[in-house]
Amino acid sequence: MSTSYVRRSMAALLGQNVVYTLYPVIGAGAPVGAVTTGGAANTFGADKELIAAAAITTTFWFCSAMVDVASASECFVVEIEEAGTTHVYAFRANLTAVTANVGPFAPPYPVQCTAGVQISARQASVSGADTLGVSIIVATGL
Repeated sequence: MSTSYVRRSMAALLGQNVVYTLYPVIGAGAPVGAVTTGGAANTFGADKELIAAAAITTTFWFCSAMVDVASASECFVVEIEEAGTTHVYAFRANLTAVTANVGPFAPPYPVQCTAGVQISARQASVSGADTLGVSIIVATGL
């Protein structure tokens, strides 16, 4: 069993430098997540772009998703997808306040994503066209 020192040493020798990035990028004028809108009641709305196609030119890993501001206090189901078709991760957030104060939603292991592919989110809610801000953290260099 390797220690964290051995893992860090091997990563340095192999030139692996892990970089975690938040999307949408706050410095680009996005203080909250990308706003997703549900369809009819309990029906997914359209995909909302989180990472533009070709924005990340190397293989990367989806690490976690966060929600911030919702238009209503209710149950939301969110799907993260590659190119609007390939499922990456899904979670359910039952919000009791419009300003969400919940921790990140994360898969047990980072999910590998294809280089140069758009990452999007779509959501469904109980009432229908409610909105929810979604941000994700991805890692490169793993």
